[in-house]
Amino acid sequence: MSDSQRDYYDEYWARLGGRPAGYTENFKRWMSKELAGFSKAEEILEVGCGDALFTTELRRFTDHLTAIDISAEQVSINLLKHPDIHFAVHDLVQPMPFEADRFSAIWCSEVLEHLFDPLFALREMCRVLKPGGLLLVTVPYHGFFKNLCIALFKWDRHFDPEYPHIRFFTKNTLGGLATKAGFSQVRMTTCGMDELLRDIFVPSNLLLTATKSKIPALL
Repeated sequence: MSDSQRDYYDEYWARLGGRPAGYTENFKRWMSKELAGFSKAEEILEVGCGDALFTTELRRFTDHLTAIDISAEQVSINLLKHPDIHFAVHDLVQPMPFEADRFSAIWCSEVLEHLFDPLFALREMCRVLKPGGLLLVTVPYHGFFKNLCIALFKWDRHFDPEYPHIRFFTKNTLGGLATKAGFSQVRMTTCGMDELLRDIFVPSNLLLTATKSKIPALL
């Protein structure tokens, strides 16, 4: 996400009364469930760390955490706040500066929807992930009822040319993209914002879990 997109995103949530803390806590619970049993000796990569909201949570599961983000300014702030974590500036339109088969897990939260080429980014994540390694991805969910609500009530705001989301995912499209990128054992669930009726009918986010195959794909 560029700095201008991040500013717009912050302003957008400010207009709605603040960041969606409900799904943030759901993300953390999901992360804890999926990473339970991980050895702290294993390396984890966070793709698109932003203001390190989830970085500090990931730190509980590893002594070897690397976090990348497109914003040099934000990375500098993160380095000052968390000197024990390795932060680096990286634009996801470029190949990642890591060797193949390095990381045991990758966390990528609320990033793919900002990319023109999310398939390229996922392929890079697959490349740097160890065989059998775990991928955890979250994106906003565009299911039937949410799309219906957007069409009826929020069409202009949702598709504002300055709105930072440029990709819109369903279970089928996100799962298909992960499979095409080389991942297997793709599983998906949804979560909401701890608002019971809304969460049942209009989940806010897709949560994808996948692994890198231990058997090289046939060309």
